[in-house]
Amino acid sequence: MEDYLNIQDTIFLDETALAALMNPDDPRYAKARSLFLDLHDLERNYVTTNSIIFDLHEWLRNEYSYQQAEYFLNAIDKAVSRGKLEIISSGPEFERESRRLLIDRPELRFSLSEAFTAVTMSYYQVKRIFTFNRNYMMLANLDKDIRIIPSNQSH
Repeated sequence: MEDYLNIQDTIFLDETALAALMNPDDPRYAKARSLFLDLHDLERNYVTTNSIIFDLHEWLRNEYSYQQAEYFLNAIDKAVSRGKLEIISSGPEFERESRRLLIDRPELRFSLSEAFTAVTMSYYQVKRIFTFNRNYMMLANLDKDIRIIPSNQSH
């Protein structure tokens, strides 16, 4: 896992990016899809966390259907088996670090799950995040080399 996570071109997929990709009714669906396909053509590797997968599976089941949630898991499993996606499972130390980030850097105004993403990206030295969450613009205050995709956060 850590071999390719240190590659500079690895991209973190957050919940908003994956949710937009999974929902054709999402106003950001077309943008997410075209960006993702462009990124895919570049042979990038992707990473996300198990908590994001868990949350999205539950959201899809509740908002759409169990079948849609299962389709999502199958798509994730396929990406993992092809070596395109790494799912990070983290232990209590990441949770403690996330809580510490909230306490030490209140000006970032991160939610606990946003802090968890920041801690995960920092630990694995991932410098790019595919997200529609404007709060991640604050990641640049933690690491000036982090790039947000798409860069023009209009939503």
